[in-house]
This record gives sequence, C-alpha cells and structure tokens, in this order.
Amino acid sequence: MEYDFILDRGPSPFFHGREEIIDTFSSVLKFSRDTKKGTTFLIQGAPGAGKTALLDVLSNQAKPKGWEVALINGKDLYDPVSMAQSLGKSYTIDSEYALNVGIKFLGGGLVASVAGHASSEEILKRLAPENGLILVLDEAQDLQYLKNTPKEHNLARDALTVIHYGDVGRPVMLIVGGLGTTESSLGGLGVSGIDGDCTVQLGRLDEESERAVIRDWITHAGGAVGDPSRWIDSIAEKTHGWPQHIMSYVKPALKYLKSSHGKMTDSGLEFVYEKGNEYREEYYQKRVKGIDKKKRQDLAKIFAGVPLGDTMELEDIMDALKEEYTEEVAEKLFKKALERGIIDERKDGDYGIPIPSFHTWLVDQYVQNKSQYIPPAPKQLPAKPEQFLLPPKKDDESNVNKNKGQNEDRRKGGGGFSMER
Repeated sequence: MEYDFILDRGPSPFFHGREEIIDTFSSVLKFSRDTKKGTTFLIQGAPGAGKTALLDVLSNQAKPKGWEVALINGKDLYDPVSMAQSLGKSYTIDSEYALNVGIKFLGGGLVASVAGHASSEEILKRLAPENGLILVLDEAQDLQYLKNTPKEHNLARDALTVIHYGDVGRPVMLIVGGLGTTESSLGGLGVSGIDGDCTVQLGRLDEESERAVIRDWITHAGGAVGDPSRWIDSIAEKTHGWPQHIMSYVKPALKYLKSSHGKMTDSGLEFVYEKGNEYREEYYQKRVKGIDKKKRQDLAKIFAGVPLGDTMELEDIMDALKEEYTEEVAEKLFKKALERGIIDERKDGDYGIPIPSFHTWLVDQYVQNKSQYIPPAPKQLPAKPEQFLLPPKKDDESNVNKNKGQNEDRRKGGGGFSMER
C-alpha cells in the first residue's frame, strides 16, 4: 500500500500493544452482556498517546460480538434529535416541538418510534438494541465547555448517569477518550466512582510493540527492500514509544522510501532524522500554544531539575506557581497545562511531563540554566547490513552516527501501556 499523505491521529492501519487494556475491555463487554448492565470505560492520556486509535480498536473488537457501535458528541447527551442522528437514525420535529424519531439501526432491522417531549435518556432506554450498544465519545475533556442551559446540563447528566450505573435496562456501554482532565469533566456531570479496571491512563508503547508498529509502516506502507532492523532501531531511538513521535518519523521515512524505490540508505536515514525532528518540534509548539511565554518559562523552571520520567507532588507544583502568581492564576495555569497535555497525572497522584523529549525541549527552550539532568551515553547504531544499503557516494557520507550523540534517553518499561491506574 502506498501513501502520499498520512494523518498523525485517528485510527491506525498498524496497531500493536495495549493487550492488557484490550483484554480488560473484553471482560467488561462480557460482564455487560451477561448482566444486561452498562458502565463507563475511560481512557485518559496526553495528546499523541494513541487514544483515538485505541478507541477504534476497542469498537471494532465489539462489533463481531454483536454490539452496535455509534460515535457520539457532547451535544447528543442533552439533545435527543442530535443523539438520534448520531445513532444513524432519521427524525422529524412537529411544529409543537414534539419529537418523532424513526429508528433503524444501520446494521440491523430494529424499528421503533418515540413520541412526545423525549430526552436522550429516554431514547436510550426505549431504543437501545437488546444485543448491546457501544457509545464512543472522544475528546471528552471538552464536556466542561458545553454551552448549555441548566436544563440541558441536567439532561446530559441524566443520560450519562443512566449509562454509567447500568439503568438502561439492556447493555449500553460508554467508551470515553480524553486528556487528563476528562475524569473531572465527567465528575461535573454526575459520573463518579469509575471502576479502577475501567480507568486507563494511557502512556507510551512497550518496546516490542513500538518496533512492530515502525516495522509495519516501513515494510508494508513504505515497501522497504531488505532487512529494516537498522532503520527500526534508529527511529525507535527518537520516538520513546510515543505514537505521535512514531508518526513524526514515519512520514519522512515513507517519503524517502517511495523516492528510493524502497532502498534504505544512510542519507535516507539522515533525512528521516532531520524531517522527523521538525515534525516533532511542531507537535511541541502546538502543545504550548495558548500559554504566554512567561508562563511557559515558569512551568519549565519547575521541572528543570526533575529527572526525565520523574514526577512532582501537586502541592510542590502549586507552591512554586504561587510564588509568581495569585492562587487563582496559578490554578488556571495548572489546569491549562493539563488540558494542553504538557503535564499529566500519574497513578500515584503526582504529576509529570509525560514525554521525555518534550521535557528536554521545554527546559531547553525556556530555561536559561537548562536542566540538571544528564542522560547516559547514547547507544551506537547497529552495524550496517551491507546487503540492503547502497554503497555510499563520496559526496553522500552519512552523519547519522555523529548525530546520534544528540539522542534523548529512552524510557523503558514492560506491558502494553504504562502509568495505568
């Protein structure tokens, strides 16, 4: 398969890892089906952790088991017409605002109707299929910004509550994806006490899964000729298991492989490094957008002396911010940093910068004295398997090994995901 353009978010054609999450979700599906109950399955993580791709995988796992799946948005929770539309239904509204909803699931033959002043809760109770309904709500941290009236707020709360506590009368499950503020956003709408097994803090991919994803992109999408191990190892040194970073380096890799007819040269790897670094920095710039430079500097100073991957207690972070700002401004800045994915909460309740290279970049950009953290010596590139590398030209000598000294320290861990609650 060939790609001239690929998106860096959303469902991925190549997915590996997260096995523990997928297994847990499968158990929750079975429980919901057997008990005819519902629940909320929450996936939180910083931008670029692969939440949307995981939501897609979980949804596709449910479909062969007979579950109907619908993508919904915040408005659906208080607007029954919008809910009906997201469920793939036709609808009409009478002049007196009486709602008549013609229901027909796209994958089946269920037909029913609701008349009168309906609500999203009523639609779910009366029309959810007996075989089960999965509602997928992505970017759910934005629920806190719903511009609704008190009545609409209550309607949204009622719809979420009836799903979360399994009161629909049949299996209806809500899968929620969002940033680190999502759980508190749900709490503001009456959803609290989500089961620990149904709450995931999504982190980096484990090393084996990371390499498998890179391999698939290079070989299946890029058409690489020969053994891709050296390219995989070299790219993995830059990506830290972070799906967003993988895409940053995969994009130029595919571009080069297409132009070289799949040949993996030293100059090609150098091109991947250069362009991948640019894409990665663009990602970091997006994360800090909306926070003025002075506040970025103050956030960076707090973490300048913190080793990569380590965390700080919330009290210490807030005390440092209050030295520069009023309590109200400090709290707003902390919340903004959470919303932008600059920091996230770990399983022990402390907070840290989730991506090692983002930590380094933030400190280098905004702190004059830089970080006190000194990374260990970088790994050397594996020996070049000559059977798949073109002979170097005199004017095409590689600087890859020289550039390797600038690689960030990679965090290592096991399992399909890290920082799980």
